[in-house]
Amino acid sequence: MSNLQQLLTYLHTLALYTGNGFLTLMWVALDHVSLLITFVMCTLLVHRHETAGRARPWLMVMGLLASVASGVAETPVPVLMTVMSVGGVLAVKLERFNPEALRWRVAGGLALYGLASLGYLAYRQYLGTVDAALWAAQIGGQAEARHTLVQGRAFLDTLATWGLWLILPLGYMSLLAQGLLVHPPQPSPAESITAVRTRNHR
Repeated sequence: MSNLQQLLTYLHTLALYTGNGFLTLMWVALDHVSLLITFVMCTLLVHRHETAGRARPWLMVMGLLASVASGVAETPVPVLMTVMSVGGVLAVKLERFNPEALRWRVAGGLALYGLASLGYLAYRQYLGTVDAALWAAQIGGQAEARHTLVQGRAFLDTLATWGLWLILPLGYMSLLAQGLLVHPPQPSPAESITAVRTRNHR
């Protein structure tokens, strides 16, 4: 095999591996698009935090918690987390009076939703490992133990459906709306002070 053929073979193999790696990366990214968007939004919340001090590490922990929940929780939690994080960043961007307070509310709401999602996931995993035969010895019968476990799972699923699908997301969105609509649309305090000092002359 000549040097030219070896070079062409090497370039072909390199292009093949590069293309396959890129396609694999794109596939993984598309498969975890909710996680990526949530992580980017939480990073923006932390990165644009203007006040220095102890709040920044807490914001980072809250954003990480929300991102982890978006990555491991079951549908529709990742989609709702994405919508909530995008809405939160937009609300902080639009807020003109006290964006830092709203930023803290957004991060807290995302962290609370992430904690609830992870808690539900962990408890559901635990219920899946519970042995009905072991319970039967304590409760007084295998049929009784199985019935209790089924009732527990049904109750937990009902709570999770109402809480994770409706109550927490709607409560979070109502907090965002309240934060944005509590002030009438007018210039920010800094702009108002500048306008008074300069008498609207620049």
